[in-house]
Amino acid sequence: MLGAYIGAEVNNPNCPWGGVYEDATLAANKAANRAELDRAIAWANRYADIVDVVSVGNEATVDWTDHLIEPETVKAYASDVRSQIKQPVTFCENYVPWLTSLEELAANLDVISIHTYPVWEYKTLDEAMDYTRKNFEAVQARYPNKQVIITEAGWATASNGRGIPPDNVGEMLQREYLEQLLSWAEEQQILVYVFEAFDENWKGSDHPLEPEKHWGLYRADRSAKPALSIQR
Repeated sequence: MLGAYIGAEVNNPNCPWGGVYEDATLAANKAANRAELDRAIAWANRYADIVDVVSVGNEATVDWTDHLIEPETVKAYASDVRSQIKQPVTFCENYVPWLTSLEELAANLDVISIHTYPVWEYKTLDEAMDYTRKNFEAVQARYPNKQVIITEAGWATASNGRGIPPDNVGEMLQREYLEQLLSWAEEQQILVYVFEAFDENWKGSDHPLEPEKHWGLYRADRSAKPALSIQR
């Protein structure tokens, strides 16, 4: 998958970490988004042998995003990209907007890409896989004629309590959830992208146990976590 990152084109006061910008910033973002999409089109055509699907954005319509774009705008971007490449076009988003507000956008896409994070929604490991299945099945039922894939799913391995209880994270919990997830996906022939390759120390707050920092299959020092031992 080749993904284009599109920045905020409208303000979002609902974003907890800041989604309100100067008009000049929003205008600059719009120009940058156009350039980003043009670059994605060029790369998709240049590397058609390895690019199998193109995404026109990521988590840009959900109510908590700091890079909000109106669904109608994303729809227009998708139409433009589809007209200039041969690959399927998608948009990556949390599963909730697909169920509530993205029907018109979905009509302009070839593939529906969802994100599902049961641990962010206070699910324990015992509840997590059933919750993931329900998220997926609800979206698939809403769009029965579209391929639905999971472009983000994972489990945090550390937390300072911000958004995720510390006793509900850990490297062995990550391994168990991903083993269940990948087994189910293989059985059901569902494409899943695991979030994410490496821990990212720059994310979130300055606290070393900030959960945003700890989703990788590899630690920040590039050593492997137990999830890498899963055999498929």
